[in-house]
Amino acid sequence: MNRSDWTIRRWALILVLLALPLAAGCEEEAPLVTVPPEYLEFNADGIAFGMVHRFTQDGVIQAKVVADTTIQWNDSTSVALRVLEMDVYNEDGSERAHVVADRGWLDTRTNRMAAYGNVVLTVPGQGRRLESQELHYDPRAEEMRSDSAFVMYQQGEPPFRGAAFTTDLEFRDFRARGTGR
Repeated sequence: MNRSDWTIRRWALILVLLALPLAAGCEEEAPLVTVPPEYLEFNADGIAFGMVHRFTQDGVIQAKVVADTTIQWNDSTSVALRVLEMDVYNEDGSERAHVVADRGWLDTRTNRMAAYGNVVLTVPGQGRRLESQELHYDPRAEEMRSDSAFVMYQQGEPPFRGAAFTTDLEFRDFRARGTGR
């Protein structure tokens, strides 16, 4: 073997030895993905991220809930929701109401939903917005209600305040308690 062959082999060996740590670095384990520590306090059977739940009756979508996070238990039909939006629809598919909230509960058997924390309900076409810390939706009774203080804003009118309310989904039969402007 001549001197140039030996030099080429030596450099090839050095390059291979230098490349080994790089190749080994490619096989590092992926970091373990965990949930936020406060979610462990729920002692849940499952936590899902990015949930969409549609309420249907006779094949027609009545409402849709979208949540950033759901927390589930095997022995319950209730699901805890975090960062949620809900749309309620008319029979023709147009939006009847829109709700956003920090958190809530959904009963997947009855489709009743409760929203809590910075709840905002808007009613398209009516220029109406209602703010509260709590809102309950019952599709079977076709009503929304709250037992918490609320403020309702409607275009061209002063804010309407109350301690609690119940309404049908069209807001035609809005009944408030503890009211004042």
